[in-house]
Amino acid sequence: MTATVDTLRRRILPPRGLLLSLMAQIPLVIATWPLRPGVVEVIAGACLIAAGVLLNVWADRVFSAHGVGVCPFSPAPVLLRGGPYRYTRNPMYLGLVAITAGLPLLTGVLANGWVAVAFFFWLHWGYVIPEEQWLSARFGREFEDYASRIPRWLVR
Repeated sequence: MTATVDTLRRRILPPRGLLLSLMAQIPLVIATWPLRPGVVEVIAGACLIAAGVLLNVWADRVFSAHGVGVCPFSPAPVLLRGGPYRYTRNPMYLGLVAITAGLPLLTGVLANGWVAVAFFFWLHWGYVIPEEQWLSARFGREFEDYASRIPRWLVR
């Protein structure tokens, strides 16, 4: 195991990062109380949050069905290409970002959108890039072929 993988395992894992990203939104929510989100904002926020939760549940079930650990850098006996992995290489991270981005819409505190952007970059540089290097080393050409066809997030 490399020093990079050991270092990442000691970092804040993505679910805790999600919790921190949601908590980081509280000060602006309190400062703008009472909240007055528009109907469109509430619907869009609720849809993003629901999509994020569903994406994580779907991806988790695919992981479980194939004996792949959910924790970053868990043993990966197979390269997953079905379920949500047909559309994005990182459905769980995408789901977490969707949840974080949905809250500013749901509350109407759009200034909290910065948290979703920061969370996205934290996941991208802290987990996505190192995991892709790890998967490339583990699966070689099989991962490279998959990565050339499926976007890292949702769009290229």
